[in-house]
Amino acid sequence: MKHPMVAEFRGPPPHDLGTAELATAHVLNDNVEVTLHLLDDWHRPMGPVVRVQMTPEVARSLAERLTTAAAEAEPSG
Repeated sequence: MKHPMVAEFRGPPPHDLGTAELATAHVLNDNVEVTLHLLDDWHRPMGPVVRVQMTPEVARSLAERLTTAAAEAEPSG
């Protein structure tokens, strides 16, 4: 049985969870679930995993923003 982790964030947002080394997305109960596998400072075989569910509309908006940001982040030329 999987148990959800509860994280308590203190201080003003945004809260930095680190760098993702892998990201996946799939459909779950009419929503889109995005899973991020984060790099681990202790270099354990598997770092922390963060899952977020969102509506299809939010997922489309995020996809558009990610595409734009990725293009801007790539070195030119």
